[in-house]
Amino acid sequence: MTGDADSVPVWSADDFHPTDSVLSLGSYWRFRAGDSLQWASPSYDASGWEEASTYLGPSELPFLDWEGIGWFRKRLRVDSTLVNHPLALVLSPHNGASEIYLDGELIYHLGEVSVFAEDYRPYRDRRPRPVVLPDTGVHLLAVRYVNHDAQTYLERGYTPGFGLQLGDMEAHLKQALGWTERHSRLTLFFGGLLLAFTGIHFLLFAFYPGEKRNLYFALFTGLLALVTWLRYRGDHTHSPLEVVDLGVYHEVAWLMMLVFALRFAYSLFYKKVPLLFWGFLAAGVLLAGASWSGEGGLASYHDFFVLAVLLEIGRVLAVSFWHKRQGVWIIGTGLFCFTGGMLYTSLVNLNMVAGDPVYGGIYGAILLIFTMSVFLSRDFARTQRRLEHKLIEVKHLSERSLEQERMNKKKELERKLLEAENERKTRELEEARALQLSMLPKNLPESSHWDIAVFMETAQEVGGDYYDFSLDKNGQMTVALGDATGHGMKAGIIVATAKSYFHTLAGDRDNLDLLRRMSSGIRNMDLKLLYMGMTLVNCRRHRVEITAAGMPPILVYRSAPAEVETVTIKGMPLGTRIDYPYENRELQLQPGDVMLLMSDGLMELFNEQRELLGLNRIRQAFEEVAESPANNILSRLNRLIDQWSGRASHEDDITILVMKAR
Repeated sequence: MTGDADSVPVWSADDFHPTDSVLSLGSYWRFRAGDSLQWASPSYDASGWEEASTYLGPSELPFLDWEGIGWFRKRLRVDSTLVNHPLALVLSPHNGASEIYLDGELIYHLGEVSVFAEDYRPYRDRRPRPVVLPDTGVHLLAVRYVNHDAQTYLERGYTPGFGLQLGDMEAHLKQALGWTERHSRLTLFFGGLLLAFTGIHFLLFAFYPGEKRNLYFALFTGLLALVTWLRYRGDHTHSPLEVVDLGVYHEVAWLMMLVFALRFAYSLFYKKVPLLFWGFLAAGVLLAGASWSGEGGLASYHDFFVLAVLLEIGRVLAVSFWHKRQGVWIIGTGLFCFTGGMLYTSLVNLNMVAGDPVYGGIYGAILLIFTMSVFLSRDFARTQRRLEHKLIEVKHLSERSLEQERMNKKKELERKLLEAENERKTRELEEARALQLSMLPKNLPESSHWDIAVFMETAQEVGGDYYDFSLDKNGQMTVALGDATGHGMKAGIIVATAKSYFHTLAGDRDNLDLLRRMSSGIRNMDLKLLYMGMTLVNCRRHRVEITAAGMPPILVYRSAPAEVETVTIKGMPLGTRIDYPYENRELQLQPGDVMLLMSDGLMELFNEQRELLGLNRIRQAFEEVAESPANNILSRLNRLIDQWSGRASHEDDITILVMKAR
């Protein structure tokens, strides 16, 4: 393999960073502008290429011969602790479109790569992508990268390139799922709270226009809700160009939100608007207009404006405390918390302190909303005391209020009961999912006769897919792949029953006897219309016996004629009839032949137009890569799943088992 660098680093499991679980590949890779698919080959001599940062920052891009497309290469090695270890490609940021090659083979593509600007489509997401290095040799990562809008990114303060690191797959998958859950939950709660207060105070102003504090507070909370939504949208969109546009909208909404926060503070303690406010308003509008028009280099001006507004709010609070204005300690506490949160956000953005800038603004705003509610409630109580002489009216008002309160409590009780029921169902599904996954083997069997790869993806609702292996003392291997009908805990019970029978009887019984005993056990459980499909494959070297009960066909690739044949074995699912005459099919495979077993979730996968994937498309994709190793075949089928389903959610578990004769 021709070198891209003088030395190739060797990574081990001990090199994972303790906090973010990554192996830092560095930002400087071998780079060449232009395009040629030969540059993905490990045998290509790239020693004459220059070193360049994959981020394509403003200090580098002008000096590169960048015309929208180029290649980056990085060589690496891993020791035995990371061979066949599930690693993750961690891409952050990714502001263009790319094709990623490992040892000359395309493993992922993000967006649409094209030398023509009108045909390329950038893409980004937070999803870690699995990759496995099969040996300790030298491996080549090559990235064919396109960004025809690089100058636009630089003008808006973004880098037009990408960052790529290797991470621990399990850790990054948990991190991505946890971040999505926390971020979505917090955003929904906070955004709903802001919209509720925006609507309430707009209505209060509509019914009583003389109280303009409600208007300014509603504008403040409404803009803060918009800021929250823009940030949430920017974190979840797959379009880097949309991130740039959302960043502009975010800056404009943020500036106007601060202006109305200051106006709200003035309205609490000043009868007339100070002249200084109009200066802040003019500065905010100018900065917002500059951001909207695409002017770059405004970050320091924005931060200075934020600090100036926060200091002015602090000054207003200090003066109000000094003059002991009524209620200042209540609303002052909220404004102080909000100011502190915004100050924390600004200091994080200026890299003066470490942390997440999002939480400072969110928690500060929540405390401000709470104290504003207390402040308004206090004013309401004072008004009530001044109107005590209207006893009859107050009595009627109290009766209506009590009735409304009873209705609200009833609704609140109903809501809590509904939440409790939903939580119970969620826990049951999680328990079923955990049970289902615990049924699976922890490791694939090591076989000198078979190259084996397995993929399972559970649906949003727990199903009952199951696969397993049994090796006897003579090296004879029995493979099981099953699919329980139904969902939830009962499906998990059927899987547990099947697993128990399989491991107890697999070494002592032939396939037909094993199927009958499993069917009898499941039928005796009397789970009401819950059954289990099952395929058993008994392997004596390359001679296999196949028995199936209610499962999809098995695809067998014969390397000699280079053809795929379909092995269909009909049979009732387990648990229907004990004495069903199941069939046993015997095949003799040669080295290079491949068997593809699957659950029905793959064939019945829907796309966004509600079309089924079907067996023919699976057969075609399988035939394209059947000469490759089992893991590569599995990767091709995974890409087929992603390309076909798109954004459509999977309605059933998908299990794929590839067995290639060595």
